Amino acid sequence: MQTLTRTAALEGPDPIIIDVECCTTSGFAGLQLVGNTSELLRDGKERAKTALEKLGFKLGHKRILINLAPADLRKEGNHFDLPIALSLACLSSEKPPRHPPADYLFAAELSLDGQLRPIRAAVPLALAALKNGLKGIVLARANAPEIQAMRRLFTESRTAVDYLFFDQLRDVLAWLYEDQSPIKATEDEAPAGASLTGPDFDDMHLPPELKELAVTCAAGRHSLLLRGSPGAGKSMFITRLPSILPPMNRQEHFQALQTYSMHQSFVPAAILQGRPPFRHPHHSSSPQALLGTAVEPGDLSLAHGGVLFLDELPEFRRDLLEALREPLEHGLVNISRAQKKCQWPARVQFLAACNNCPCGWYGSIRHECRCPSNRLMAYWSRLSGPILDRIDIHFNVPEPDQPAIQLFASSHDSPKGQTQRLRAAVERCGDFAAARHVALGVRANSEISADQMPAASGCDAKQFETLLEIFVPLRLSNRAILRSLRVARTLADLDGSETIRTSHVRKAVSWQAVMAARERGES
Repeated sequence: MQTLTRTAALEGPDPIIIDVECCTTSGFAGLQLVGNTSELLRDGKERAKTALEKLGFKLGHKRILINLAPADLRKEGNHFDLPIALSLACLSSEKPPRHPPADYLFAAELSLDGQLRPIRAAVPLALAALKNGLKGIVLARANAPEIQAMRRLFTESRTAVDYLFFDQLRDVLAWLYEDQSPIKATEDEAPAGASLTGPDFDDMHLPPELKELAVTCAAGRHSLLLRGSPGAGKSMFITRLPSILPPMNRQEHFQALQTYSMHQSFVPAAILQGRPPFRHPHHSSSPQALLGTAVEPGDLSLAHGGVLFLDELPEFRRDLLEALREPLEHGLVNISRAQKKCQWPARVQFLAACNNCPCGWYGSIRHECRCPSNRLMAYWSRLSGPILDRIDIHFNVPEPDQPAIQLFASSHDSPKGQTQRLRAAVERCGDFAAARHVALGVRANSEISADQMPAASGCDAKQFETLLEIFVPLRLSNRAILRSLRVARTLADLDGSETIRTSHVRKAVSWQAVMAARERGES
C-alpha cells in the first residue's frame, strides 16, 4: 500500500509543490526519510511518529519509507511535520479517508502531543495551492490572521481554495476521515484595529525648516540623508517620520504580507493592518542580513512599502553600501547563487543619518573638531558618489539652540497635535497629486521617470527649459537633476500648484549633496 499527501518546498517567494509518498518495504524496522532533506526536516519524522502514537496509532515493526519528490530539490523547514504524519496515519489506517489528502496542501509543525504550531511562509504556501489547482490548504489556527489578510487583498484567493485551520492533529484526522467541520477562514474580516504605538512628533520641538522637510519626505516618499552634530536630533527625527507616512496601497500591502510571511511564523499586526514597515538594521549587519538570501528576505525587502533606516551610514561596510545601488534604483533585490536564484521586492524609502566627522563636531559652534585632515578625508570618502547621487534630499541638521531645560519640559509644554497637523498636510498633498499619479502610473513623486517629468511638471516646453537652466552652472549629474525635479514636484504639490515654479526648483537644489557639502564647509 502507498499513500500520498502534498506540501511545498520554500524556494524564495514561489514555493514548489512536494509529493510526500509513504509505503512499507522490506528491510529492518524503522522510518527512513529520503529526498534531499535537511536536519530540521529529518527531525520532523520523529515528531510525527510520536504525535501519532499518542493518538493510538500503531505503526508496527516494519520498515516504512517516506519519499519527498522531486528528489533533487533541497527541502528545508518545520512545515513537513503534518504531511508526514498524515501519510503515516493513512498507511496504518484500514479505511480510506473521505477527503483525498492528495487534493490538499498540508503545512504545520507538530508538538509531541499533536498540537499544530504555526509555520512561516503560510501566505506563499496558500498561493502555491491556488496556483496548482488544489482544493485547499490545511494550516495551524495561529496562521489564520495572515491568510485572512491575504484574502482581503487578493480577491482571486477568496473562493477558489478552502483554507482550513486546526489546533490538534486529532482534529485534522477527524476532518479527514469523519468529515467533522474544520475552522474556515472568514472573508473580509479586518484584523483588530490597534492604535499607533510608535514614536511621533508630539514630543519633539521642530523648527519650521524641519517641519517642511518632514512633510516633503513623507508626501513624496523621498530618500533622505541627515548630517549633523551628535545630539542634534537626526535619529529622533527619522524614527518619528513613519508616524506621518500614508498607509501602503493594496499592491504594496500584499507584497509586504508575503515577504513577512516568508520571514517569520507570526506576521506583525502593523503589517496585517497595512502600516508601512520600519526596519533599522545595525551597522554591523552582514550582506545576507540586509539583502537576504535565496530562501529568506533581508531587511531591505522587509522594508518594502515602508522605511529602511541606516543610522551611522559611514560605519556600514563599503561593499554592503555599494550593493544597495541597484535595489534602490529598481526596487528589486536579485539573489543569484549556484543552485538557487530568486527575486525579492525592495521598493523602500531610504533614510540615513550620520555625523560630519569621526569625532562628530566638524562645523559645530559648541565643540572644536579634533580630527586631522587625513581622517576627515577618509571619513567623507566612505560614502561614494554613486550612493550619494541616489539620495533625493541631503539636509544639514542645525544644532539645537533651545536651553537644555527644554529637553525635560513637562507634558503640557510639548507640541501636542503636531503629528496630526503634519499628517494632515501629507494627506492634502497626496489628494492634490492623486489624479496625476494615476495618470502616470506611479505611487509617489519619487517614482516619476525622466520621460514623465516634462508632463508631470505642468509646464509647457519653454517653461520647462527655463527650469533646466537653473542646473547648468551646478554641473549636477542627470540622476541628481531628475531627483531635484521630483522634490520640486512635491514642493509644488504642498503649495497647491499644478506647475513647478523656479522657487520650488531652487529649494530642491539647495537640498542636493553638492550644496549641502558646501554649507558644511567641505571641499
